[in-house]
Amino acid sequence: MLRIVKALQAVLMLGVFFSACLPAFADEASTVRATRVDGAVTVNGAPLKEGTVISRDDKIEAPVNAAAVLSWSNGSMIEVYPGAAVVLRGVMYEADRKLEKSLITLEKGRIFVKAQVPEHLFAHFSISVGNSSLMCQGAEFGLSYNEKSKEFSLLSLLGTVVTEINGSKIRVDEGKQLTQGAGPAGTVAPVPEKTIASLLQTSKRLGGSLLMEEEMGKAGGPLSVKIGGVRNRRGNAPYTVQFKALAGGGSGKLAKVHWQFGGGENAEGQQASHTFTQGVYVVVLTVEDANGEKASAQMNISVEEDCGC
Repeated sequence: MLRIVKALQAVLMLGVFFSACLPAFADEASTVRATRVDGAVTVNGAPLKEGTVISRDDKIEAPVNAAAVLSWSNGSMIEVYPGAAVVLRGVMYEADRKLEKSLITLEKGRIFVKAQVPEHLFAHFSISVGNSSLMCQGAEFGLSYNEKSKEFSLLSLLGTVVTEINGSKIRVDEGKQLTQGAGPAGTVAPVPEKTIASLLQTSKRLGGSLLMEEEMGKAGGPLSVKIGGVRNRRGNAPYTVQFKALAGGGSGKLAKVHWQFGGGENAEGQQASHTFTQGVYVVVLTVEDANGEKASAQMNISVEEDCGC
């Protein structure tokens, strides 16, 4: 009897350990924490410590020679550079749409944003800079704001950021930049290659990207697969998405590739395209290699009347 009790205790302890290590993928808003603090960063005027939970309307300030990283438990991150001030206005989760919304104000300085969540959730970041607002879903970008000149600069590394300036919407696609002052809407232009390389280094330093299509392993070992080719998992109806199967391990050669898009719509082949109407869909990919070994992956796609993305 004593052995059984001890075994149960061990199982419970393991459960507590793993639940503490896993991100909060449940139907709830992310917890935001300071996961890195370098120097005399403050939260609402008090010293910010690593592990501190950032609450609604908390203001994070990084003086010169100080910086911080804020991490969402569902995967998003913001790096706060020296001289920046950021206010977290709130994080909300809409369970029916599987959508997490984060509201942020950049009061001054520079930040790098990784607005990303796992494949079964959606992220929507809304960032206020002066009289303008920026919206994105799943993008990675650098953003700076000069509170004196009221000018901001946006550099998109991955995904698309939509800005609203004087009632007009401007799309800044990946690899593009926009500098905007208090006057008429600015011009979207390519980001210099050196700047792209610097942004990529920042992204990798913060832990890579869910948007990056990592190369899968070669033949050998268990067969694994994931869905690639998708930059934006949210779009306006009707929304056409390009998919591709990224497989590794197994025999090294796929014999069957099957896609399920929901509503009885299917397709075959390593690459597939599908047009979705309004709704939330679970795309399921199933593959089989030359040895008969099978593997699967899935991804959510949300199609809305106007997603602001």
